[in-house]
Amino acid sequence: MRPSRLRRCSAWSALALASLVSLAACERRAAPPGGGGAADTGLQAPRAAPAASTAVPTAPAAPVAVEYLEEVTGGADRGEALPLVVAIHGLGDRPESFAGLLSGVDFKARLIVPRGLTPYHDGYSWFALQQALGSDDVGQGILRAAGALAATLERLAAERPTRGKAVVTGFSQGGALSFALALHHPRVVGAAFPVGGWVPPSALPGAGAVDPATPALVALHGEADRRVPIGPTREAIATLSRLGVKASLEAYPDVGHTVSAEMRRDLVRLIRSAVDEMR
Repeated sequence: MRPSRLRRCSAWSALALASLVSLAACERRAAPPGGGGAADTGLQAPRAAPAASTAVPTAPAAPVAVEYLEEVTGGADRGEALPLVVAIHGLGDRPESFAGLLSGVDFKARLIVPRGLTPYHDGYSWFALQQALGSDDVGQGILRAAGALAATLERLAAERPTRGKAVVTGFSQGGALSFALALHHPRVVGAAFPVGGWVPPSALPGAGAVDPATPALVALHGEADRRVPIGPTREAIATLSRLGVKASLEAYPDVGHTVSAEMRRDLVRLIRSAVDEMR
């Protein structure tokens, strides 16, 4: 496998106030090791230097360019028209490690693993988390980061030979962004599979505001998750279903804030099914 190229191109449970430092440590362990698809060669420097690392992530005030790793999977050729499969890491992680979640899959796709917008310890963050997970500030940070990602995905789909809309997944912060991309940017997203994610009330669409093009959502969540409790996510799925969104939740008993082997198998199955529909 050649080295990848990094380009820039509803009540909430009290458990949602759990330690963010512990959450970051858990997220860095989320992605299991993976093997190979073909990847781009070289490392391209970002067009603008990232801000100095800080222990407290801060979300940008406006959408910015997003760096990403890119590789093709399943023995695909780079010149083929391929589905975009987007895997979004969580707090404190980085694309170089999170790519292992899907880089060894056997179906043909263009795998995009974006990098968080703000340095956080030895990894990156997508939005600030000084507040409770369901706060309006967190919701606005999620929406801003989703806007930046949507612009990048729209550009990628125009620049690369692409089949269909993007299939997005992500863990924890990445799961929250998977929800937001599907709900607020359906022009670029065809399916979404959040893992260990959540939807603050301020990031939910209002009654009558659901876009008819909103894609199907299947959320995967551990029932023993104490960092991002399943309760508010279950409530959000119920709310979305009432609003007419095709949304469902797969719960995993005795699984905490991680991507278990069973969850990964189910996730790969869901993504493969979404990709097959684009043939």
